[in-house]
Amino acid sequence: HLLRASRRQVWKEILKIGLPVSIQSMFFSALSMIIARIISGWGDAAIAAQKVGSQIESISYTTAEGFATALNAFIAQNFGAGKKDRIHKGFRTAIGMMILWSCFTTVLLIAFPAPLVQIFIQGDEQVLQIGVSYLRIMGFSQILMCLEIASSGAFQGLGRPMPPSLVGVIGNFIMGVFFSRLMIKSLSGFKPLRKKWLFGGSDKA
Repeated sequence: HLLRASRRQVWKEILKIGLPVSIQSMFFSALSMIIARIISGWGDAAIAAQKVGSQIESISYTTAEGFATALNAFIAQNFGAGKKDRIHKGFRTAIGMMILWSCFTTVLLIAFPAPLVQIFIQGDEQVLQIGVSYLRIMGFSQILMCLEIASSGAFQGLGRPMPPSLVGVIGNFIMGVFFSRLMIKSLSGFKPLRKKWLFGGSDKA
């Protein structure tokens, strides 16, 4: 039987590892909806630019998520085998690779945003301008974002998913929404500037 005494500890361990990550994912989905609602107030061009910019930026965070998955498996295997030296070596190697990749995406997003946006958007100058601003702002957060995502995989591999989940929920959801509202008010007299920094800042605040 699934609920017999011998299985209770297994369920407890599964919930301990899986529940914080699940809650974090739910908060991320909620944050995406809230940000979309805020951006919709700026019109169709703003929504289009943010969606395209987010897809372009995914070359960075999806790679980091892949490394997080690899780190999770690698560290869990070696943690179970008691090979701490391999854990340290694997973590340093993965973080080093993430730094190199995130530096590349940082340069790509900041220095070449227009060609990237033009792959998807052509003939709409307003969407192009907003998309270029969005990518340049996003470029400044790539290194820290990639390190955060990759490190979360290491914590999960050690059976400690709570620290990165707390950081993700507090930093990305609570602070993200807070700073979005703060920027709207503080830049209320500078509409063009407000529009640019709202898209980027709200995602990475």
